Amino acid sequence: MRALRYADILSRNRELAAGAVGKTYRIALLSNIVVNQLADVLEYALRSRGLHAEVTCGDYDNFVQDSIRFKAFDAAIIFWEPANIIDGLHVQAESMKPADLAALAGRVEQEMALTLENLREVPLLLFNGFSALLFERDNLRTGLLQQLCDRLNAVLRSALAGHHVVVDINKVLAGVGLSAAADFRQFQSSKALYSIDFLKDYAEHVAPAMFAATGRMRKVLVLDCDNTLWGGVLGEDGEAQIQMGTASRAGRIFREVQHILKGFQSQGVMLALCSKNNTADVNQVLSSHPDMVLRDVDLVAKKVNWLDKATNLRALAAELNVGLDSLVFVDDSAFELGLVSEALPQVTCIQVPTALSEYPGVVRALAREFFALSRTDEDLHKTEMYRDEQARSQAKERIGSLEDYLRSLELVVRISWNAAVPLDRAAQLTQKTNQFNLTTRRYTEGDMKRMLEDPHFVVASIDVADRYGGYGVTGLAILSIETGGEAARVDTLLMSCRIIGRHIEQVFFDGLVQKLRSLGVGRLHAEYLRTAKNAQVSDFYGTLGLSPRSVELERHTYELTLSDHRGSFINYIEVTEHVG
Repeated sequence: MRALRYADILSRNRELAAGAVGKTYRIALLSNIVVNQLADVLEYALRSRGLHAEVTCGDYDNFVQDSIRFKAFDAAIIFWEPANIIDGLHVQAESMKPADLAALAGRVEQEMALTLENLREVPLLLFNGFSALLFERDNLRTGLLQQLCDRLNAVLRSALAGHHVVVDINKVLAGVGLSAAADFRQFQSSKALYSIDFLKDYAEHVAPAMFAATGRMRKVLVLDCDNTLWGGVLGEDGEAQIQMGTASRAGRIFREVQHILKGFQSQGVMLALCSKNNTADVNQVLSSHPDMVLRDVDLVAKKVNWLDKATNLRALAAELNVGLDSLVFVDDSAFELGLVSEALPQVTCIQVPTALSEYPGVVRALAREFFALSRTDEDLHKTEMYRDEQARSQAKERIGSLEDYLRSLELVVRISWNAAVPLDRAAQLTQKTNQFNLTTRRYTEGDMKRMLEDPHFVVASIDVADRYGGYGVTGLAILSIETGGEAARVDTLLMSCRIIGRHIEQVFFDGLVQKLRSLGVGRLHAEYLRTAKNAQVSDFYGTLGLSPRSVELERHTYELTLSDHRGSFINYIEVTEHVG
């Protein structure tokens, strides 16, 4: 987007708005400076990736009142510019008395507390950290304005909730450059401090948080091998001549890239290979080359053969049970990437730069494609879990019937209730689960915390394990008890794709029914809300025996008299419970 003129962004944004479908993602922009241009820039950044966003600007320097006005929005961004806390603070701060600065800080802290309280139910809140970098006078000492910023930043971080993200504004300033980031002429005349170049970079900087909150993050980083993981062509140069060690400049660069990828993998990004090569040759490099940083255990899947890469990427997505839009593919060949882009436009394609020195920076920047609002134990062990799944698949091929296979797994499902539900993982499941998700409602940790503390909600998660290992926390249900306690409604019911096909969903539903019966609930209302990815569960409630009440294109509703539910009678899954 950096290369686009503002006029081009306006034009393209209008075109995207005209063709937008689906629910609008409403974003509030609160500020004490003029940043109205950011509305169009951010809308374009999000709409161009399929998120139908609409940005509404608040009144100038009206945080507390606007926070009430926008408390029902999907997201909020706060530009609380320290230079304009009072008119001309950036020139007055150094001459102000310490007591006056302290009083000013106290006033801002009170307003921040009120603003954050009013926005507590907004699913995602981005709050720019306070910075005086544009106005610092002394390169060797911290000025009084920055000291004020440091105090406010400490208060801000102490007030953080699970749905709050503090945006390090200095990173955006560094990316744009101080001389290009500010427009002091406009600031002096109209309080519009930041340049359009800054606003474009800012929009791209914060967009990953909104993609994460709406389930649009990528999941798998797929890599070619030759001149992508290492320098040279394995089939021509031979194992001894490919470069990824410290003996050559190119080798050092590829080694650095592999270390970056290793870091991604440790944070939950799944790595896979898609390469035209001899399988045995690549396996030999992975297992024994002394300079190789990545090993076979770091990969969730490999497609190393002579098929076209689009075919292999389709097979990878199917094997991992993820959508094609979950893949990022890195290759050195413009030809190969062109073919993939043409055949699979959902896949994000990245080319190894011609200037090899730029390659590590390109790979580091991919972190934004995999941004998550939180990291959980499941993320950190994701590769191991997928490799366990490969062992299960091999066992399935050896065993005859599906039921015999499922019995052989020795499945154990632990249902955790309310306080025992892991807050961060529960929120993450709502943000990331798309296929087995009956309503696809997205929630933050703050949302989950409120529901877990509300006696009108019953929240349950499932932790699944078998003889091959643990799947982690892979299912979630949120039930709301209606007034009077005689009926309940399923707000959310979802499961990770990793455990689909094991009849765990039936056992989980049995557990939910038993819990509601114990609370004296007699009826259960449920619904299926259609999305582009959850067609496989369109008749889930019907298969469980719930009675349909309405069947429309986008929404199906059901009802169950709980005393009529007979259960699944599945006896090869052990069920335990955990109550916090």
